[in-house]
Parts: sequence; C-alpha cells; structure tokens
Amino acid sequence: MSERLKLEEGGELARKALEHMQERSIPPSARNYEVWLTYLLGEIPALNAEIDAFIAEHAEFTDQICTSLFESHFTNKRLEDELLRTGSSMSRELEEVQRQLEEASRNTAAYGEALEGASGSMDTADAGRVKSLVGVLMEATSKMRRHNEALETKLTETSHEVKNLRVNLQRVREQAMTDALTGVANRKRLDEMLQQAVEQAEATGTPVSLAIADIDHFKKFNDTWGHQTGDQIIRFVAQSLGRSAGEEGEVGRYGGEEFVVVMYGAALDRAAEIAEDARKTVEKKRLLRRSTNEDLGNVTVSVGVAQLREGETPSSLVARADALLYQSKHDGRNRVSLEQTGEEPDARAA
Repeated sequence: MSERLKLEEGGELARKALEHMQERSIPPSARNYEVWLTYLLGEIPALNAEIDAFIAEHAEFTDQICTSLFESHFTNKRLEDELLRTGSSMSRELEEVQRQLEEASRNTAAYGEALEGASGSMDTADAGRVKSLVGVLMEATSKMRRHNEALETKLTETSHEVKNLRVNLQRVREQAMTDALTGVANRKRLDEMLQQAVEQAEATGTPVSLAIADIDHFKKFNDTWGHQTGDQIIRFVAQSLGRSAGEEGEVGRYGGEEFVVVMYGAALDRAAEIAEDARKTVEKKRLLRRSTNEDLGNVTVSVGVAQLREGETPSSLVARADALLYQSKHDGRNRVSLEQTGEEPDARAA
C-alpha cells in the first residue's frame, strides 16, 4: 500500500478517484477503482501516459477500456513482482546448496588427507599407534557420513522448495492469464492462443476457426438492473460458450461483453455448429436476479464466425470475424453469421 494512502491525503485521493469515475460513467467496480486511484497516485507512469492520451483525445472510458488498462498494467506488474520474489527464494536455496557442496568438498579432501597420513604411518606403526590411527580413521569416516547425510537432507528440502516455487509460479501465471470475473482467458491469453493457433495451422495444415460473440443490448441490462446483474449475465454467457466449445475450443473474454472462441481443428461448418449451439443455449435460458429472484427475461448473443486462411495473421482473422459479428447485429441480432466462399464481410463501423 502506498504511504500516501495511510495519511490524510488518502481520503482525498479516494474521493477524487470516485469523482473521475463518476464523471466518465465508469462502473464503480474494485478493479476500476484501483486503476483510477493508481492513476492519481502516479505509481505506474505508463498507465498515466495511456490515460492522459485518452483524456486528450476525449475518448470514452468504457468498461472494456478500463479492463484493458488493468490487465496491461496491473496483472503484468503483479506477475513481475512474483517472479522477483520467487527468483530471490530460489537464489537463496541454491546458494545454500552451493555452500553445502563446498563444505562437502572440503570434508572429502580432509578425509583423503587423513587416509594418506594413516597410510604413511602404517609402515612403522606399533600396536598402540595402529589403534590410534584406526580411531582417527573411524572419526573421519563418521564425520564424513554426517556431512553427507546433512547434504542429502538439504538437497531433498531444496528439491521440494523448488517444486513448490514452480507450482506457485504456474499458479500466478494462470491468474495473470485469466479474466477475474468469468474465469475464462483474458485478452493477453487470447493473443497467445491466437498466435499459437496460427502457428499450429501453418505447421500441421489443420483448420482453425474463430467465433466472436457479443451480448445483445447489454448496456440496457446494465442500466436497468445494475452492474452486478450485468456481471451475472457476462458469467452465464462465458459458461455457455465454454460448454458448447467443449474440448474443441478455448473461450476468452475479448473485453466488456464480447467473447472470443478459438477452435482448433474445426473447419467453418463445425465452428458454425458450435456457435449456433451456444447461441441457442443462451437464448433458452431465462435469467433471475439473484438478490430478488426477479425474472429478467431472455438474453441473446450475436456471433460472427471465420476460418483462418492460408498465410493469414491473427489480427486479420479477428477483423474478419468481427465484421461478421457486426453483420449479425445489422441483420437483427441473435444470430450467427459466417462468410460465404469468396465473400468479404463489411468492416465494422467505427
């Protein structure tokens, strides 16, 4: 926590952050509040530069933009902090192992010297001296055994610690790649998924398709029922897409109320079937407001589906699917649009 928040200034900063959000009609979620409070604190210069650029251009601060800002500047920072902490822990563990190994090396050398000295004395040794030498050798052997046992124990402990650190790093990475609201992949993970899918298609020749889905009239739901109900709807749609895609695809939140499904090995016809199944699942579900059990009616989604073309980039594939989504919206919503052979959908209006 910033020291400034512990002082009287903290209350004023918190008030200003909420004012900034209210002026721009930004939903008062904990994530958005953290973005704007950090902006006022000036702790992440890159964040401030990006927000200042938006303000200078009079851009509208949608919930999607705030989500993107959070994932770009906060998630990565936390991952970097965890990597630094884990790296320090591993460094300390390895330094201790190095120390133990060096001590074992010294003990081995001392043990060798003891044996060499004993060997040189044996030629002229009488019975008393032989007994004394045996005692020396027994003590050296016992000491060597104790050090070896200590080293073995330390190596075992270090192995467990490194394993735990590796698991912890994997957990943090998964958190950094997961949308907090829905549990599906976030925008950063989506970018990775798309790049991997394109590379896989180029290497193996297997088809890859992409569906972009958007919740119809979502702003109306938000304005009428509030952001908590809006979050409930977003989670439901994400789950529906995931169930329909199954093992054939991976779902990610593209931003706001928009989702992407990357389908590996699915040609256009199969991808359209998956998208249509998800659309029907969403349409059939009647939502109830959790706090009052009030019937909210039906939610629908519009979807655009495109198949990767030979030599195409991820951004081009997304643009084509997005244009098809816009076509679904234009044609009346609650439908799946896919391009016909040789047809190029109109680009989405700005």
